[in-house]
Amino acid sequence: MFDFMNESFYNSFSNKNGGDLMDDKKQRLFDAAHVLFLERGFKKTSIADIAALADVAVGSFYLYFQSKEDIFVDVYNFENENIKRQIMEKVNLDDDPIKLIREVIDQIFKLSSNNAILQEWFNNQKLNQIIAEQNSSAVEDSLIYSTLMKLIDRWIEEDLIKDGMSKERMVSLFDALTVIDFHQSEIQTKDYYQLLNDLIEGILSVILK
Repeated sequence: MFDFMNESFYNSFSNKNGGDLMDDKKQRLFDAAHVLFLERGFKKTSIADIAALADVAVGSFYLYFQSKEDIFVDVYNFENENIKRQIMEKVNLDDDPIKLIREVIDQIFKLSSNNAILQEWFNNQKLNQIIAEQNSSAVEDSLIYSTLMKLIDRWIEEDLIKDGMSKERMVSLFDALTVIDFHQSEIQTKDYYQLLNDLIEGILSVILK
């Protein structure tokens, strides 16, 4: 039932943490946490569960991670980068900008809606804040922000932006959108997906020719 990460995953996470392969126990704990957070979500996964699947003593867990939240942040950051790569591989960057943005948003929600790890960003305000506190670029690294920034650079190169519209102004518009995304759990709406689409289309009508 449980599939641990392959060698490329192992090397990716290890290199991020210093270049050399991680301690085997720490890697096994990370792999186990990744599997369990995906299957059960954060709340239903315990440190004991992670340690048992990793075949590591519970006491040893604290030699590598301070808490369940601590290991979750590492798992979340990896999963976030993985999904961003998948999104950019699935969309056609040559599409009409509005069509492209809709496809990007569709992909974000399709790939994250059934992903228990990424859903914590949208639904768990406490974890949302912890991720931001431990990662100073959490907002910039979020799925929506980082993807849109890549598209802005492309539109500038293709001369699709209205005259007088500076990149700074465009970034500020999407910054505002990202703040909304960052505080999604506080917004009283039954259809966040539609809200996000409406806001993005409004921004595009302002910046595109």
